[in-house]
Amino acid sequence: MKTKMADIAQALGISTISVSRALAGQEGVSDKLKKKVLLKASEMGYCRSRNQKDYKILLLHQKPFVQDNSNYSSMIQGMEKELQMAGFEYDMEFVDKATQAKSAPPQKITRGSRYDGFIFIGHFNNTYINLVTQGLRNCVLYTGYAPSADCDSIWYSFSNSGYLQCKYLLDKGHRRIGYIGNSNGYASKEKILGIVTALEEHSLPVDQELFVYGKDTAEQQMVELIQKGKGPTAIICQWDYTAIRLIQYLFEQDIHIPDDVSVVGYGNTEMSSFCIPALTTMGLHIDFACKTSVSLLRKRLDEPNKPAEHILIDSSFIERNSVRPLK
Repeated sequence: MKTKMADIAQALGISTISVSRALAGQEGVSDKLKKKVLLKASEMGYCRSRNQKDYKILLLHQKPFVQDNSNYSSMIQGMEKELQMAGFEYDMEFVDKATQAKSAPPQKITRGSRYDGFIFIGHFNNTYINLVTQGLRNCVLYTGYAPSADCDSIWYSFSNSGYLQCKYLLDKGHRRIGYIGNSNGYASKEKILGIVTALEEHSLPVDQELFVYGKDTAEQQMVELIQKGKGPTAIICQWDYTAIRLIQYLFEQDIHIPDDVSVVGYGNTEMSSFCIPALTTMGLHIDFACKTSVSLLRKRLDEPNKPAEHILIDSSFIERNSVRPLK
């Protein structure tokens, strides 16, 4: 239970007004009593409530998903909007990977600015997070979740999206479903878990040959499988960018979407609706994620000792023209 000023007053046998004045550093109480009140407040874990407008937040960001400029801009703008609506004073700073690698603090901190809370957009390692926050837990990771991070986070449910994408293709009659993405990273591993779960629920074998990884040769490997007659009838891509790059490469090899093979992306970036054919994909609910991030930080500021919360946000399906039903 949260300690109140009345609890401190009762423990010391003094009035609540005296406690309030002592904690605020006001006149009307002796220095001896102030020290006594401050010591008791510390012992009882008291945290003084503050007006939201008194809090100053630092928003640090780097692109969380490769080649995802439109969603990245929406994340920054959405977070600014929510911080403004919450009444927080805030600063923003871009932090590249080289800055993290050098363990260089953000410039705004080195110039003497002090902050009550932090929001990180993108992946930041634990060492850098601790450097910035000085060990405080008043921070939220948005899209940068890691099991080893002992702080609050907002994360997309990639396992759920992989499951929904695979189930959608299964419902369309596809049985040989492939995947293109990175071999490492939580997002890819979770998405594969969702795909495999959907296949197993339909009593279908998991053909690992159809799961292709890598940045430079994935499209070529997939084309070779298709040309040998061993390829998938539908391919789930880790990101929209991956899917659009694949569609272009397949077109150059005279393999057409969706007549020869269906393709599904993820992210609902601007380019997903402009490519030919328009890409079936999944939306990220960025505005809601930004609102939830700010709300979670406010909760942490109000309850500093609460356990860490990791909130998963589901994505929604956006059906376009890159998938052909087989039944």
